[in-house]
Amino acid sequence: MRKRLIAVAAVPWLAAGCGAVNSTVHGYDRYSNPGVAMEPTIRAGQTVDARPVERGRYAPKRGDIVIFRMPAWTGGRDTPQLKRVVAIPGDRIGCCSHPGGVTLNGTVLTERYIKPDARTVPFGPITVPPGRLWLMGDNRYASADSRYHLNDEGHGTVPVSAVVGVVVLD
Repeated sequence: MRKRLIAVAAVPWLAAGCGAVNSTVHGYDRYSNPGVAMEPTIRAGQTVDARPVERGRYAPKRGDIVIFRMPAWTGGRDTPQLKRVVAIPGDRIGCCSHPGGVTLNGTVLTERYIKPDARTVPFGPITVPPGRLWLMGDNRYASADSRYHLNDEGHGTVPVSAVVGVVVLD
């Protein structure tokens, strides 16, 4: 059984959506979710199982909740984070040129996994480059996700190779 200890971020918005690998059970890694970034889908404190993904082997799929490591997003720490894949390479994503929120390839997304009153700050439109993903938390008010990293090197996108697991929900 593997065990890893991950430090909790000192800045609350950095911690939102982060998790720690507690152990491996039946081939899945277990992560505890200390933040609220993925609520209501994954509650703060909830433990989730994730199918491990070999580095660079994740086949991007919209809607997946992924575990990824992006030290630039966590102040240099190699802390795993949980977010939802909203756009994959080649997709054009933005908000809020249409009433109701996020658009993907010109169509307003129906996002049943977020709270009905959730709103997001305007961004984009952005075309997701090859080999990268656009990730967002389900709790749009409390998620330091792709929208908050627009000035980073990847303009808010995360390399597919940063994904280390795909959450498996019951």
